[in-house]
Amino acid sequence: MLKNRGEVRYTYGPVASRRLGLSLGVDILSYKTCSLDCIYCQLGRTSDLTIERKSFFPREEILAEVVEIAAQNNLDYVTFSGSGEPTLNSDIGWLIREIKSKSGRPVAVLTNSTLLWMLEVREELMATDLVVPSLDAATEETWRRLNRPHPDLEFDKVIEGLVTFANEYSGNLWVEILLVKGVNDSSEHIKALRRVLSRMRYTKIHLNTVVRPPSEGSAVALSYGELEEIAKRLPADTEAVLPFREKVKQISAHGEAERILAAIARRPMTVEQIKESLGITATRAGIILSELISNGKAKQVTHENKEFYEANQEVA
Repeated sequence: MLKNRGEVRYTYGPVASRRLGLSLGVDILSYKTCSLDCIYCQLGRTSDLTIERKSFFPREEILAEVVEIAAQNNLDYVTFSGSGEPTLNSDIGWLIREIKSKSGRPVAVLTNSTLLWMLEVREELMATDLVVPSLDAATEETWRRLNRPHPDLEFDKVIEGLVTFANEYSGNLWVEILLVKGVNDSSEHIKALRRVLSRMRYTKIHLNTVVRPPSEGSAVALSYGELEEIAKRLPADTEAVLPFREKVKQISAHGEAERILAAIARRPMTVEQIKESLGITATRAGIILSELISNGKAKQVTHENKEFYEANQEVA
């Protein structure tokens, strides 16, 4: 529970991210509102496939919640991510500026890159400290098969928007490429990705794969060894990413059950992942998860012989 306003509505964590250190996630969209319907999405099928930008929630409420929690934790980043594409929220520019001003914390945005062709979106993201744009597909055929975009999106325009932003942006830019076996991991497609990357300014390239239960069973992960081999065929700044590698920092709690539910509403997690990212013991996490399942707030799913927990959609 938050000291001043009751339950957490717009944030989750802080979590010990595999790349971002101690990060407070900010979710500024209605559940599963996105411009893509990716086959690997850990949240299931997109329920609101859209490219219409609008205000979803009172921005002052979002700001107040973020500032209060940020004051209680030594955060490395406040990160816009969550259950959809954050740039669909037309308040994101204002929120970035106000959060940086009032919390003093660095701000990161994780984006699927689809709206970077819009000048106003590029301008709004300029105030961030870090942007992590996705580049899963370098050909239109692969893009449509893998990312299943909104029908009004144009592949060439999306790529040009990403390239333009990358070359204009002065902050840290980590390109994320998620590979799915048999879909976007061929030698020819890797060469196509290299061609796009050669046109961009970036700080790092992160190579990833399916690590949580995907939207479609056909989305199969590559092994870490396969990722490493492909990384050698991409630019020298490419890193094959292992999940949850960072050491856990001390996290100030504002309700363990609430924090677990907020986290698994955004992505399915194992008990070990909850332990590592939220700083809650495995035993305690197991007890809380059992209570959440009994109360109909969460469920258990199996993926690649691992038990994951996710929030029921009506609760999320």
